[in-house]
Amino acid sequence: MVKVSVIVPAYNAETYVEKCVESLMNQSLKELEVIIVDDGSKDNTLSILKKYEEEYPNILKVFHKENGGQASARNLALEYATGEYIGFVDSDDWVSLDMYEKMYQKAKETDADIVVCDSVEQYEDGENYQNYTTVPNKLAFAGGVLNKIFRREFATGTFFPKGLWYEDLEYSAMLFMKTDKISIIHEGLYQYNCRDGSTMHNNNAQKNKDILTVLNHVWDFVEENGWQEKYKEELEYLYLEHILYTAINRLENQQNTEKREVINYLRKEVLKKYPKFYKSKAFKEYEKKKQVVTFLNAKGFSQVVKAIFDYKSKMRDKKEDK
Repeated sequence: MVKVSVIVPAYNAETYVEKCVESLMNQSLKELEVIIVDDGSKDNTLSILKKYEEEYPNILKVFHKENGGQASARNLALEYATGEYIGFVDSDDWVSLDMYEKMYQKAKETDADIVVCDSVEQYEDGENYQNYTTVPNKLAFAGGVLNKIFRREFATGTFFPKGLWYEDLEYSAMLFMKTDKISIIHEGLYQYNCRDGSTMHNNNAQKNKDILTVLNHVWDFVEENGWQEKYKEELEYLYLEHILYTAINRLENQQNTEKREVINYLRKEVLKKYPKFYKSKAFKEYEKKKQVVTFLNAKGFSQVVKAIFDYKSKMRDKKEDK
């Protein structure tokens, strides 16, 4: 019996995919299958993966398709997954060798539909530990799918929206809304490779509008299930956290000339839904500094926020140089 199916979409990943695959082929959990979908790579990614498939035929399945984006690659793999639980890894990341053994054990001990672990952001000049000890609500876990496993039977019928950034936010938010059987492992088992070319670190301003599309899909999902009152506060949290705070701050760091138009579009759309966001539970639970940043971004002063962040960064650098 396959205990965990790990799904990996890969596109032009020849420079880093080997580290990812090695971390999966050497997992301490032996009842594991790894499904990698080459999404029309133009480099040597597919040939590298085929060599691994020959070496590990009982673990690794490699599929090739025309380029259609990360969501389409993950959705294809979901059709072939047979594990009791499903996990996801990006081809430029890697995982601790005991990650899926620990995740699966936790799932079985607690009868969880979803298990979440801590993660580590790996930068060229250091690392940043992502601690999930305390979160304001369960949808705060829903930013991505990479540091999680989902019971396959529970997740069946849920797919990633094609052609959109933030597609994993939509997928995970919907699943987190469907259950309270969630367990956490406080170990940094997932390793994010925070490189400049990744989706969340590139210079495409217009694609940031996808965050609004995704959150509106989640909004519709809540209405379809009659959960407006149940998830009222959590929904507002998602709009504040992922648009007014995260997306706008990210856009301000871009060099793209279109970023001002996108920032104004996003903040105005959120204010239509939540004109008095500063009275919400989500906002009140933010620490003071985050409240200030979110409020300034909402009111059109994100350039001021960036100037403050830049100044603080320079001061830190000067201290470190002394």
